[in-house]
Amino acid sequence: MKLIYDGKTKRVFRRGRFLVFRFKDTVLGHSPGKPDPGGNRVIGRLPGKAELATATAVFFFKLLHGHGIRTHFVRQLSPIDIEVFKTEPIPLEVIYRKSAYGSFLRRYRGFVKPFCKLDMVEFTLKSDELGDPLITRSAIERLRIATQKELQNMEQTTRRAARVLATALADRGLELVDFKLEFGRYAKRLIVIDALNADSMRVADKRRRILGHRELARRLGVSK
Repeated sequence: MKLIYDGKTKRVFRRGRFLVFRFKDTVLGHSPGKPDPGGNRVIGRLPGKAELATATAVFFFKLLHGHGIRTHFVRQLSPIDIEVFKTEPIPLEVIYRKSAYGSFLRRYRGFVKPFCKLDMVEFTLKSDELGDPLITRSAIERLRIATQKELQNMEQTTRRAARVLATALADRGLELVDFKLEFGRYAKRLIVIDALNADSMRVADKRRRILGHRELARRLGVSK
């Protein structure tokens, strides 16, 4: 395998016509001691987190597949490795916000309260250098990042995924707060890429406490 990308939460290797994601023990946040999936900084390490992130991602990939939502997931190779199809990634993050939290509260401070119901989709440009800024549909089209048809497809798929995730979590006494998806072009269609776990989604318990990797994996039944 050849290393082609070394990111904050995983390494990506080329393996023939596939890619291999190797998850890390790194934790994201905005400042030390405050883990947050909305953060773009590595603030520390959690021993065993790679296994938890992998197990959670595989759980959600299989859940989406079971509801007819195509992803790039192929199979799990090891406790920290998964094999995925190689796609042409679209440099956007598609964020579904079921409730107000994180950057949405900071952005609209004074206009919205925590956990206010939203049910909305936002697009951000995937660029750490620029801070993943919000981007309008018009700008996406003008910059030729994606077509109007692709944008509609991404939003519809994200909303479908939100319904599937919210139902599965509610069955376990949990509440979906928000999550982000990424998409890639594969065989002339769009499919979901990257991974869903506590690095890319917020899930709350009945006390509205945001769950970390250990607790989320345990509540999903993928770890003890």
